[in-house]
Amino acid sequence: MPRLTARGISFLVIGVAMGVVAYVIERPELLPVAAVALAAPLIALLAVATSRPRVRVSRQLDPVVATEGETVRSTVTVSGRARAAEWVERVPMHPGFAGPGRLREVRATRPATFGYRFAPGQRGLVSVGPLLIENRDPFALAVRVSDTIATTTQLVIPAVTPLSVGPMPDPSTDAGPRTTRSRERSDDDVITREYRDGDALRRVHWRVTARQGELMVRQEEPQAGPHARLIVDTQAPSYTDARAVRGSRGRPTSSDNFEWIVRMAASAAVHLAERGYTVELTTPTGHEQLDDERTPVADGPVGHVLGALAVTALGEAEDDLDASLASLLRAGSLPIVALSGAPDAETTRWMLAQRASAAPAIAILVGDPAPMIRSDGSLDPDPALDAFERAGWTVARVPARFSPDTAWLALIGVPEPSLPDWATVREASRV
Repeated sequence: MPRLTARGISFLVIGVAMGVVAYVIERPELLPVAAVALAAPLIALLAVATSRPRVRVSRQLDPVVATEGETVRSTVTVSGRARAAEWVERVPMHPGFAGPGRLREVRATRPATFGYRFAPGQRGLVSVGPLLIENRDPFALAVRVSDTIATTTQLVIPAVTPLSVGPMPDPSTDAGPRTTRSRERSDDDVITREYRDGDALRRVHWRVTARQGELMVRQEEPQAGPHARLIVDTQAPSYTDARAVRGSRGRPTSSDNFEWIVRMAASAAVHLAERGYTVELTTPTGHEQLDDERTPVADGPVGHVLGALAVTALGEAEDDLDASLASLLRAGSLPIVALSGAPDAETTRWMLAQRASAAPAIAILVGDPAPMIRSDGSLDPDPALDAFERAGWTVARVPARFSPDTAWLALIGVPEPSLPDWATVREASRV
């Protein structure tokens, strides 16, 4: 609905006041001025109410699949009929909108186009839009904000940090012979076809869709070669800094340590793919999430993993963790990368049980540990770290201020000078 601006309300107040003063001091010459002051905002309100824009909005995003914090260029095209006005568009970054800007007059034969840049501040499937058009009268006494409703969904994947050569062996040496596998191909080499009813959302090829102007899905070719398993602990109790998000239904949780884990997982997945591995993702709160048709897919050899990491969230284990081990162990002896914060004993056993024979296995724990009392009454400052070490895993606990590459190198004994010496802490607690 149209409404008066602060200036329009001021005109009404002044008009009423002048009318009252005119009668009190008996000065009828003030009444015409009072009438003009009262009529001006009402006429402006009527003018704005009858100038409702009728437009269609489309937008192109470059890149179509963005990385968290990456600058995205949005080009918005407005067609239909609308007077010259100001625009504001909602975007997934602080302070939540782009603009304001000036939208020139839109006619049936002359659409208007404008652009802006934004940097997505969060991963996931985010919405860009809707476009809000603010119509004002020439004197800015009244305004009407029209919501164009149309939005565009964009996939934002976690930020990826290149990792140095670290603890994970090359598949051509310690992990078995390298076999033929599909390499990452350019967009022009990807085999795609038109979307058909029943196709899963995760098969949509975002870049080709943007170029063709219609939904296109990929025809994936099976990949052969060495596999590696990426275990990401998505249970809220495993993170000591997890907190409920205010004002959200279902009490979802947020954790800076978990967001670090997601970025570490994305970096590790890309690193393993570059080394020649086919990566599979496993979580305790959604063991089959990569098979969910609603899970989006990014480009590249680990696009399915990056898409799943983009939408993963903290939660509670949905079933008995031990019940999922049978299907996981059928995959055979796989190199494992496990990422968590302060997992409880059951989650730790679940992760340890996925290692078969002498397969390479590494674990990165982030943030503060969760101490517990041993059976003999002594304090164990980091039971999860101790359990991984006793099982023969390569493990390190790092603070969330470390970059993923620094944490990766900490596994082979190249930490920053300020990295806490957890071994010394454990020995001191035993004494």
